[in-house]
Amino acid sequence: MQNYIDILRQLNYELVKELGLFKHRAGLSFSQRHILYHIKNNISLSIQELADFLHVEHSTMSRNIKKLVQAGLVDIYQDEKDKRRKVITLSAAGESRLAEATDSINETISKILEVLDDEEIEIVIHGIHRYCEALKGN
Repeated sequence: MQNYIDILRQLNYELVKELGLFKHRAGLSFSQRHILYHIKNNISLSIQELADFLHVEHSTMSRNIKKLVQAGLVDIYQDEKDKRRKVITLSAAGESRLAEATDSINETISKILEVLDDEEIEIVIHGIHRYCEALKGN
């Protein structure tokens, strides 16, 4: 068992290191892309809801959102139903920048997949999916 743990720890390290290559695609950091992605896919999120969803402190999310607002990538509006609540939406520039980053990452992943046959791709997908599910269980 210890051998598997050692191998997985090393593979986790390599994945994180290599995924770092994805940072700064379209001028966005990994965390900025992650935030924009979740804003795009979740309508009417507040800063607190986004912080909770991404498991970060409210103050950390506020700083990130402030930078995204300054960059013109997100807008903050007062909720029409609850005036105390502010919601975050992607601006047109944010939509465009996120699409650019996503296209760039998809191109990289496509190149990686070219060295695998369909069966190997299915095995990788299944293995990563199971590994992620196990992580969520902890």
